[in-house]
Amino acid sequence: MNIDSLFKRTADSTSSHSSNVPVAKKRRLDELSNLVDKYKNSTDDDLPSTVQDKLDDGQDDSAAVSDLPDDDDEGGRFFGGGLTENQKDVLDYVDTVEQDLAEEEKFDSAWVRKQVTKLDRLIKKNAQLRARYSDTPQKFLESEAELDSAVKSLSILTEHTDLYPIFVEQKGLDAFEALLAHENSDIVVDAIQVLDELIDEDTQAEETDLRALIDGMFEAGLVDSLITNLSRLDDSRRARGIEDQETTEGEEVEAERAGVFQILSVIESLTALTGTADKLLINTSPAARQQGDTGLLPWLLQRILVKEKPLSQNKQYAAEVLSIILQNSHVSRIQFINQVYNDSVLGELAGVDVLLRALSPYRRFDPPAEQVEETEFFENIFDALAVIVQEPLGKDKFLENEGVDLLLLFVKSGGKHGKSRAIKTLDYALASGASGPLALDFVNNDGLPILFKLLMSSRFTDAKNHGARERRSGDAHVSLDAVLGIISSLLRNLGESSKQKMKLLARFVEKNYEKLGRLMLFRTITVERVDRVDIVINAERDAFVKTKPSNPELLEDWEADREANEAEWYLRRMDDGVFRLQLIDTILAWLVAEDDDGDLGIKTHIVEFLKKKGTSFADLKATLTAFKQDITPGEVGDDEEMTEEEAEQRAEALDQSEMLTVLIDFLQ
Repeated sequence: MNIDSLFKRTADSTSSHSSNVPVAKKRRLDELSNLVDKYKNSTDDDLPSTVQDKLDDGQDDSAAVSDLPDDDDEGGRFFGGGLTENQKDVLDYVDTVEQDLAEEEKFDSAWVRKQVTKLDRLIKKNAQLRARYSDTPQKFLESEAELDSAVKSLSILTEHTDLYPIFVEQKGLDAFEALLAHENSDIVVDAIQVLDELIDEDTQAEETDLRALIDGMFEAGLVDSLITNLSRLDDSRRARGIEDQETTEGEEVEAERAGVFQILSVIESLTALTGTADKLLINTSPAARQQGDTGLLPWLLQRILVKEKPLSQNKQYAAEVLSIILQNSHVSRIQFINQVYNDSVLGELAGVDVLLRALSPYRRFDPPAEQVEETEFFENIFDALAVIVQEPLGKDKFLENEGVDLLLLFVKSGGKHGKSRAIKTLDYALASGASGPLALDFVNNDGLPILFKLLMSSRFTDAKNHGARERRSGDAHVSLDAVLGIISSLLRNLGESSKQKMKLLARFVEKNYEKLGRLMLFRTITVERVDRVDIVINAERDAFVKTKPSNPELLEDWEADREANEAEWYLRRMDDGVFRLQLIDTILAWLVAEDDDGDLGIKTHIVEFLKKKGTSFADLKATLTAFKQDITPGEVGDDEEMTEEEAEQRAEALDQSEMLTVLIDFLQ
């Protein structure tokens, strides 16, 4: 007998709790005749004992009426309203209930304590009945319906988020720990749904209250229990061919899918607060099942690799949750890069390798546009890979698993969407002083012909409006900035006088320096764009300065607005051409430095191109000097502590600053 299916029927017949207090309404006369029948069918434990006794006597209403006196004495039919004692008791009871419901319920610490106590009582009652009548599910179904209703009723806390800390203090989350281990998966799913509602961003709880609840969830072991239930409610068993029990398609399968989705939703919500994402993949508590591993990462990796047609929403959501965690947590990225798991069906599961395996089927075509889940899955996997390859360890794994080779296939013969994503990811992978091995691999895998074909592509002919078109179309077009960024990174990371560096320089010499001419064309167009945006920004700045108040009390707010405007203007300049100009001038400075003696003719041609436009090396120096000022980090105090990630970022910024200093010296 399927207990869950029986429970579904019982639960469906039980009225669900409403977060709104019912308003008492006036009874109509045509309702009176049905009151006794309704009363008899009630299952409420709080029925008055006198009424219950009379209902259990077996007397029908006609017998009760026949015993009444026929005269009009006090208490007779006339003065009694023609009602039996049973009916009067029923009406009195209904009046009492409606009066209680009409009174506004007070939501405070006492209410929380009452709800937690009730939930604990129902959990224990259900456990006892399950143990006593394990072979007769009908005898504990009613208790599970009551328990389920009590769980759902806690959703009302979302309207009183200031009670979250009190709910934690009253051990309410301990009750949820028991619920997540319940044998009935429907109760488990409902408990997960309530947790999801409590921490959902739409709840708009104060950060202190939300943090109290989320910290309590970790301390109570709820996150571990949620991760355990991902495997328990595994909706991918059939796709992987590892069913361990007989199940039928229908409500049960749909419940599993819904449960997995709800758990992933809870995990996504947990990442909203600073620092919580660090705890989702790594568990350092003494009670951890596997020290340093919560079990979430291997589940996400296997879920991403499961082959599905069509691709399910849960597979897409698993990729999205992984991407969010990796973007929000440095320690999680390191865990992702280093850990290796074994799956009986899917084989070895290593983070970077899994991402590349998931992307590989799309190397020659984009996901169908009409398949929304598959398109989002594709984007989330690329997002996760893009953030991983920025880590030094991630670069090593990317190289080890032939990631450069795969992404070059995307750029060479993939769809428009995949080509764009791949070139951006390669830009991230190569963009640091620690990318030397990847730069060599890029050239050795014939990446230069592919790269310079993009540079000379007709899609970049109208570079004047290319940036705006990219923003409008999202990832529909290959980014010119990404192409320029890769060229700049190759010049930085390829060894001096190496054959790979010589191949790169030769690209700027061949065909009468046509690539150099294209760079200078891009520079001219970009300078014009920057000049135009500067005119607009300067006008806005002048207009704002004129609003400076003479009242000292208003001056502080004005200064705050000025700082905010300056930050916005800076970002607009970067977005509308300054960043691209920095890339182009960095490439030109590298080419000048590499051809300092003039043997290749590159330096001479750069001087001539600049002269035709009325510019010189001084303009390149001005761009790089401003660039250096932007990225050079300030001094670190003796008592200032930095995280490992901050230390790595600072070291990279200092290295790049020193590189710019050297390049500026060559522009004499």
